[in-house]
Amino acid sequence: MYVYVGKLNWFEYAENECITIVFPAGFALKDPVCAYWQWTVDSSGARKKNCTQEGFITSVTNSTSEYRVRFPFDYYAFEGTISTDFATLSLEMMNPAGDRRSVGLSLEHSDEVRVPSASVFTGKLDWFEYSQNEMATLTVPGNVANAEPVILSHQWTEDADGNVKKNHIVNGTLASVNTNADGEVTAAFDDGYYTYNFTVPRSNNGVVLQMSNPSGDVDSSAPYNLGQTDFRDLRKKKALIVRFGTGTDDGIFRVQDMLVKHLGFSHADVELSYFDIDPDKGPKQCTLGQDPPTVANFQAKFAQLCASAVAGDVRCLYVDAHGTTYPDPDSDEQDGNDEGWILAKDDDGTLKEVLYDDWLAKAIRTHLRKGVNLTIITSSCMGGGMLDTHAATPGVLLAGCHESQFNVKALKKMDPWIVGITSAIKSRFRRGRGVPTYTVLYNEAKSFIRAQIAQGQITGGKYQGPSPEEWNPVGRDADKDTSNQDPQLIFYNGYFDPGEERFLFPFQAPSGGDAGGNVTRFPGDEYPKHDEL
Repeated sequence: MYVYVGKLNWFEYAENECITIVFPAGFALKDPVCAYWQWTVDSSGARKKNCTQEGFITSVTNSTSEYRVRFPFDYYAFEGTISTDFATLSLEMMNPAGDRRSVGLSLEHSDEVRVPSASVFTGKLDWFEYSQNEMATLTVPGNVANAEPVILSHQWTEDADGNVKKNHIVNGTLASVNTNADGEVTAAFDDGYYTYNFTVPRSNNGVVLQMSNPSGDVDSSAPYNLGQTDFRDLRKKKALIVRFGTGTDDGIFRVQDMLVKHLGFSHADVELSYFDIDPDKGPKQCTLGQDPPTVANFQAKFAQLCASAVAGDVRCLYVDAHGTTYPDPDSDEQDGNDEGWILAKDDDGTLKEVLYDDWLAKAIRTHLRKGVNLTIITSSCMGGGMLDTHAATPGVLLAGCHESQFNVKALKKMDPWIVGITSAIKSRFRRGRGVPTYTVLYNEAKSFIRAQIAQGQITGGKYQGPSPEEWNPVGRDADKDTSNQDPQLIFYNGYFDPGEERFLFPFQAPSGGDAGGNVTRFPGDEYPKHDEL
């Protein structure tokens, strides 16, 4: 990620104001970007009003002499060049009327992380006569943990030397990080003179900042409440996570953490539906405010998840439930059966009901607009059959096994497939690599599973591992109650290119998201055929 800070001049509206621009992942096409400044006086006459802008990079030109980017916001747009050493960012700010002003910024922080994990908080900072109602921007590049970086940028109204509107940038290191019993996190950093303490409430939608000098002085306006105002505010990414009848392992929470911490989803836009009190027999309960995982709830929520999306949006569905097959005289399947997920029928989970794959396909075709990235991930048995391949259905399916197989939670009572996916993304964050394409993620997750088998971490007689030839999956053995598991990546080749599009990112290709062409299934279609050699 990259954080640049400079000065903004925009006619009489912004006169020598501090501006911070954050690239949470990097400079690739469709990467998010955020800009923060305050108006000297806005068009309505309000003074020192904060301005936050979030968007995506829409154009990238990379040559041996320059790296040029463009990123439009709702009204204003910026375009310009990044120096070859990344030390400076030279932009032009423009409005729809064609007015332009130059903006120069300097690099204040960079790291090798190329997944959108940063969090940005903004508010107002008062420090006696030196800072009066000035905008403060606090950037946390990754985790709130000891020795992790933090950047605070603001300007002094007038500093101790009499300099007016001089920028003050703190490149700090977090220390004294502590999490209390209520889940509240506290941390501290300093710039060699001032000490800053902040608290992240359990609600995770802002921070409370304190500032003091070596004498222990604290301004009467403290503490300062900073709200989270970053690329997650775009609300372009939303997810539904459902679990029923498969135990109480932490798989659904692994997915939630992956989405929020590393893939740019807002915590508020990831909905979980599950029973947190889930005995093997008897009534189950939802005690944390979530809705029960009934078929009726699923149908309403999934239809809204799809219908609320427009071109350029991302939608994710993760289902951890038992899969089943059922006879369908109108089925196009060779065995005459279709697939479904077993969910609850009533609010206490004592009755069960099947969510049919035909309903899922019809809902997608009815509600999903062209250009939306819909990714379905499932740990269910027969999961490879949950995306209709007999009619042009938008979407991408990442299933833990073929529809002829059943799923076994054989990795320390967790599903190897979802642990593989989440671990691959987390590993990329740790290693400072970017969000992978679907093809790369698919193979990295499978490699993770093979490594766990080789290390003896995956155990249990029911789990038979990948088929000897994964492109020719061996079906489950109902008599022995055992099964191989061959993860599947299924899509229509007119919908997207898995080797080009990044996992849970807006489509780069202008034609992305239009269901059509031929059904493509990895691993079978991943390998060249004889006539292609």
